[in-house]
Amino acid sequence: MAEASITFLGAAQRVTGSCALVRMGGQRVLVDCGMIQGGEDAEELNRAPFGVNPGELDAVVLTHGHLDHSGRLPKLVADGFAGPIFAHPATAMLAEVVCRDSARLSQSWDGGALYDEATVERMLRLMQPAKYGQTQALGGLEITFRDAGHILGSCHVCLEGGGKRLLMSGDVGARDTPIIRDPTTDWGGAAPFDAVVIESTYGNRLHKGRPETLAEFEEIVRAAVRQKAVVLIPAFAIGRTQELLFQLRNLEAEGKLPRVPVVLDSPMANRVTRIYRDHVADCYDAESRALLATGQRPLRPEDLRETTSAEESKALKKQAGPMIIIAGSGMCTGGRILHHLKDFLPRKSTTVMFVGWQGQGTLGRRLVDGAKSVRIHHETVEVQGKIATLNGFSAHADRDALVAWARALPGPVGRFLVNHGEPDGTRGLVEALGQAGLGAASAAEVGQVHAL
Repeated sequence: MAEASITFLGAAQRVTGSCALVRMGGQRVLVDCGMIQGGEDAEELNRAPFGVNPGELDAVVLTHGHLDHSGRLPKLVADGFAGPIFAHPATAMLAEVVCRDSARLSQSWDGGALYDEATVERMLRLMQPAKYGQTQALGGLEITFRDAGHILGSCHVCLEGGGKRLLMSGDVGARDTPIIRDPTTDWGGAAPFDAVVIESTYGNRLHKGRPETLAEFEEIVRAAVRQKAVVLIPAFAIGRTQELLFQLRNLEAEGKLPRVPVVLDSPMANRVTRIYRDHVADCYDAESRALLATGQRPLRPEDLRETTSAEESKALKKQAGPMIIIAGSGMCTGGRILHHLKDFLPRKSTTVMFVGWQGQGTLGRRLVDGAKSVRIHHETVEVQGKIATLNGFSAHADRDALVAWARALPGPVGRFLVNHGEPDGTRGLVEALGQAGLGAASAAEVGQVHAL
């Protein structure tokens, strides 16, 4: 086995399940330990062994708190891992929310829960928070976090040891996303990297511009107000929900939207929003900090209602429109959005607005792809409402933004290893990096070992 290497254990040729083993500086470190989402084989894959003995790992490093990057951490602990878990303080808090929710939801899986609350508690005791720019020493390995601009606390991870340098991009954020800062592009004269692992969720696509997306968003909401209709937004509890709240408040403040009832029907998103409010100094951008300084509440539209109980959530089907309901899960794989879809999809006046990635095999993907009927809670539901996809809200950089991010790295980069994308996205970014003259690039595959 090479002295310095990286082995891909997940998120190669697919978007979810991020997990990679790095051997460097005499250490064995797992970067991310995410859950696989979507597809008939997801539960089986999540229960499968990790491809490495957890008890032999020296540490885990988390790039951010999304489920597909942190959701299998408690299972790793249950299987024998007992080392430190390095994460930005916000990531540590978000991972707790995500894993507690996952422990609860997986109780309904055919094979039983993937892990329990007690295992989540064991995981939390291993967390070692590290701030942006702070270097952690682990034997002969140094680990440094840089701001990835994807969600609160998201990181690019720089690993250096044994004369080798590796950069794990994590998920690269889209520029000009509100609330948080843009991804790092100023590397302060850092030495070039021997290899860079770069995500490719949208490696073959370009997003709509944010102004065009906001105009489309505004028109959908205005139409709902005119028709006294309901807009359903399946949204990830971390990141996307907070941006939607910000944009709704901002459009109201600018007089572009009338006051409209907004229901945040996600206890998890409510907890996450409170975490967002606790990390202003270390994560917020200048615009959001300025709003807070003037006494404004950038994450609170004028007529916001936060539901708590399941009874409150189910009662929404009897409430007259207009109304915006924001609920999880973002890919419609579970959560309260399912009974809202069952209630409102058969109504022609309804609009379901997708504002995030929809993985292969998910209910969200079937709706985006034009299904005329879907199965929800063992019932067939006719799709009469309108389906809108606004990918300009994405928290992921698109193809051109990924290339621009790669171009800003200290160079020359030894090579790019492209992961975290479905095959078309990965191939698209490999080609784009090559056409930009940024060096060798190849697609990652599960089980591949790359010597550095």
